[in-house]
Amino acid sequence: MKKLKWLRILGAIVAAIGLIGIGASSLASSAMIVAIGIRGVEAFKVAGIITAAVGGLAIAGGTVPVVTGLIDSQNRRRELESHREKSRKSFDEYAKDSLNPERTRERFEQLKLNNPHLTKLVDICLSQMDRMDTCQARQQSLLTANEAIYLEDTVTVINESERRMCRNFRNIINCCILIEDTDQGSEQLDGDIINSSLADNEEELKSVSTLLKYSVAYINNYNRNGVSDRSELDAWLKIMKSSTSGDNAKGGKL
Repeated sequence: MKKLKWLRILGAIVAAIGLIGIGASSLASSAMIVAIGIRGVEAFKVAGIITAAVGGLAIAGGTVPVVTGLIDSQNRRRELESHREKSRKSFDEYAKDSLNPERTRERFEQLKLNNPHLTKLVDICLSQMDRMDTCQARQQSLLTANEAIYLEDTVTVINESERRMCRNFRNIINCCILIEDTDQGSEQLDGDIINSSLADNEEELKSVSTLLKYSVAYINNYNRNGVSDRSELDAWLKIMKSSTSGDNAKGGKL
């Protein structure tokens, strides 16, 4: 910054000299014209113009970087404030609805942004959410394609499984809060909580996949015979309902 300041000062001095030269040549007296000639006066004027231009460029060279730096600094501050406001909004929305899959996903993305060391763990959680989304989409497509309104209760059970997963994700997010704005890695987290939550989610995903299998078998038998035995499907639904009624995850090691 000091160099730019001195560049502006030097540019001002040089520009002033150039302007004096231009003024002197423009107001040249007859004695001056006689002394150096008309060509000499013109050359003196050109030299003044060049000197003033050089001085102007020096002033610009010392001013433009400063102005550009101020603009960039203001833009960065605005971007930072925008990010902070977005971050606060995302955190508040999650806090008010922590079992909402969409809010949970946004919170995970926020964690990854605030601490890149959490990327691997967050990606595992997001992968589990993606797999649940796929199971839900397939179940819904199966029911819609076959007009199977008689199996709408399966959608409710799957949604409850998703909510159980979100409870497990909430436990993981609780652990991540401790290192969210630091440069610490996931090894600082509670390994038992993390792994038990992830393992419980894997069990839920397996249960949902099994429910999809039973649903396909029931619908195919119903389409073929007009009636079908729901005993196996209902038994599995009962198991899943029992599972999703509890909040405790299984133990594990990181």
